[in-house]
Amino acid sequence: MTLAWPAPETDLVLIVARERGFFANYSLDVATKPVTTGNQAILSLGTESVVGAAAPALSWLPLLYAGRAARLISGLSAGTYRLLVQSHPGIPRLENLVGKTIAVVDEDGADRRFFSVLLRRKGINPKDINWKSVPSDQVADQVTAGELDGVVAHDFLAWQLLSDSNGGLTELAGSTTGHYSERINRVLGLSDSFLMDDPKGGVALALAFRDAGRWIESHRDESATLLASHLPQMDEESVTSMLSHEPKPMHLIGHWLRDQLAQYADELKLIDLLPDSLNSAQFARSVYRDLLHS
Repeated sequence: MTLAWPAPETDLVLIVARERGFFANYSLDVATKPVTTGNQAILSLGTESVVGAAAPALSWLPLLYAGRAARLISGLSAGTYRLLVQSHPGIPRLENLVGKTIAVVDEDGADRRFFSVLLRRKGINPKDINWKSVPSDQVADQVTAGELDGVVAHDFLAWQLLSDSNGGLTELAGSTTGHYSERINRVLGLSDSFLMDDPKGGVALALAFRDAGRWIESHRDESATLLASHLPQMDEESVTSMLSHEPKPMHLIGHWLRDQLAQYADELKLIDLLPDSLNSAQFARSVYRDLLHS
């Protein structure tokens, strides 16, 4: 089976599932179609034999509401979104972002959506921020040149920007601490046609990723070593430090995932990506398939 996956070469859950034998344990032959964003992954469903996709919940739900023929089966990992701002003169609060220029690597990505929700909760209109689309390899230079007041991104890019800034950037807000660190972010979905044709394959995939998540939780040091071997731009010490500043490993299924999907649906209403009239709990039930307890 082929799964569309943003940056599969650096995704720890996928790496562990493949290299620690969890796919093999369930007789799975999994190929990945590399993409850049979650939206691209979802839109790849049904093309080039792609039967599944990994993407942030904030990317999945609007497309599922629009009619994408897929169901979510498991939550893979928490989010690592970070809002980094210039340390000097400094931006002490979210309220001070109004009128500032903030870089986004993906104009319509989950990074921006996450922080747009955060701003809405503070009573700030995200449209009052000057969001600037900047290629990932140009962000650091534009920050140094003073062309940006900050950037929203997720690890490993966000951690690398923060670490390499020599104090020039400060993390103002993010999803790596507080209650957001207990929220799932990346979710695996499978096409309706695949679930109909090969339900046992869907179950096996859910089990393989569940086992990979459990392995990561109990093998933190080994996980860092494994991920470092796939990140030549970072040494093992840097990878270990990054992982220690990220949410703990998590894997969600059942009502725990369904409840969080409903919560995300409520948040997407705040930024006009889902209608206010939508019953979030019913919607979450309609887009989730519990393969392990059906």
